[in-house]
Amino acid sequence: MSKYMNNAFNKIKLYLPLVLVLLLLVSNNSRAQDSKHTLIEVESRVDTSVITIGDRVTYSIIINYREGLRTERPGEGVNLGMFQIKDYKVHDPKKQNGRIIEHFDYHISVYDTGHYTIPAFPIAYFPSDSSNDYRIIEADPIDITVKSILSGDGARELKDIKPPKSIPFNYAFWISMAVIVLLLGIIGYIGYRMWKKRKEKGYLFTPPKPPRPAHEVALEQLQVLFNSQLISQKKYKIFFTELSNIMRSYLEKRFFIPALEETTTGILRNIHKHINDEDDIQQLRDVLFLADMVKFAKHIPDEASISKARQAAVRFVEDTKLVYHEQVVGQSLQDGSSVGEPKGVNQVKSLPESNQKNVENKNGGTGID
Repeated sequence: MSKYMNNAFNKIKLYLPLVLVLLLLVSNNSRAQDSKHTLIEVESRVDTSVITIGDRVTYSIIINYREGLRTERPGEGVNLGMFQIKDYKVHDPKKQNGRIIEHFDYHISVYDTGHYTIPAFPIAYFPSDSSNDYRIIEADPIDITVKSILSGDGARELKDIKPPKSIPFNYAFWISMAVIVLLLGIIGYIGYRMWKKRKEKGYLFTPPKPPRPAHEVALEQLQVLFNSQLISQKKYKIFFTELSNIMRSYLEKRFFIPALEETTTGILRNIHKHINDEDDIQQLRDVLFLADMVKFAKHIPDEASISKARQAAVRFVEDTKLVYHEQVVGQSLQDGSSVGEPKGVNQVKSLPESNQKNVENKNGGTGID
């Protein structure tokens, strides 16, 4: 009997692996058939269930459903309890044996220690594309454990942040700023006063020297020209060019006409507006025409013409110069103005623009030989 039992046991032991393999194949086939005929399946999983504060967990939702079934995709704003969604990814759907597999990944995190649960994830689906009645299927909840970064005996308790400190009043800074503002104000005031003074008086510190009278400058230049050796060297063109320039410059400064840019004819036409004496105009005409003849026509003048031109130039300047009259205390002016000025004050009487001849030759002659 014992021998028979041993033989039976050996046979069972021999065929047991084969029987187990057959059972496994039958079970897998049955499960595959059940899965093939199931409308929809939802699976939830995580890459890790134990994390530290701030670590990220990849939470995946996998939806496996039959073709022809319509589902509502989960979006970014789903409720995952205490977990914050940091990123969201949707994988492309896959088709396999008449079924569609969709995969969604959520990268989530939590910032406190303890045990937390990702709640059941609901998925809405419609049995057909034309159906308006939806049903809900939920993925299983998942537990997550969050540990502190500090651990062991040396772990220190986390403390709350300290309140903000008040900034002490910086007296040195504000005093220096006040001094700077005061200095800028003083500099600005001084600059404004200087600008106003320059605008009103035309200068800042020292008034400019008054220009020399035009006749003094002209007579001085004529004296230098006449003392030169240009005539003896027979450089007539240079001599008369300089003589013409001196006369034209005098006309500009004395009568304010653009004589240096005008022709001789234009100058004589304009000078009638300022001078009524024909003798003076004739003297100016003789000098300018003779200078033009020498400069442009290569005319060589004789000694008499040169002497006459020299005398005419000096006489014209002397006859048309401005004269300074000294006012005497106790005498009234011809124009009816009041008197009583202190002795020694000089009054300047200029020729009016109509240029009535009101000149005086104090030297009794031309003044230059």
